[in-house]
Amino acid sequence: MNIKKITILLFLVSAGINAIAQDYFIKGKDTVFCQQLEFKLNAQEYLKSVKYTDERGNASTITDRFELLDIITIYQGGIYLDKIPLKANKPDSYIRYTIRAVDGKLRVYLAEQGYVHNPNPNFSGPSGIYRFFLKMPDGTYYKINSKKNMKTYIIPYLKQCSEFNKSYKGDFSSKEDPFMEMIRLYNSLCK
Repeated sequence: MNIKKITILLFLVSAGINAIAQDYFIKGKDTVFCQQLEFKLNAQEYLKSVKYTDERGNASTITDRFELLDIITIYQGGIYLDKIPLKANKPDSYIRYTIRAVDGKLRVYLAEQGYVHNPNPNFSGPSGIYRFFLKMPDGTYYKINSKKNMKTYIIPYLKQCSEFNKSYKGDFSSKEDPFMEMIRLYNSLCK
């Protein structure tokens, strides 16, 4: 067998493994691809446990509180659940795991008490507080429904992209649906 055939074979085997193990979580700097992935959140949206079978078939469960805090993202069935601050202006304080409503260079997180993005029971439950945040590429979070943040930080940042400026004809609304559409447009135009 020549090198080209071996390379193609290895690629196909690798693609097959990744197709089976599409769900994953990111713990620190490591990505763990999973054949099966289950997790539980408590009422405050902290991770209680993560149970998974890795792509090699090894089953594990994480219940240690400090180990769980190292998990920054869970991807399951096309949905991202990220560890974000409870308050945008206090990123090093309390955290919650929240569904990423918009993905890309700019990320939008939306959660409110009783708000359900997906009927999957892993993603349901009350949060007790309304969060509508924008995560910037530098890791800074801004509360979107704050007029000051919109005028001082968010709108000026968006306007720095000439392609977005040419295309966007909206009013820079902080309402959920128009804002998320605006950010999707930005992410599609501005890399």
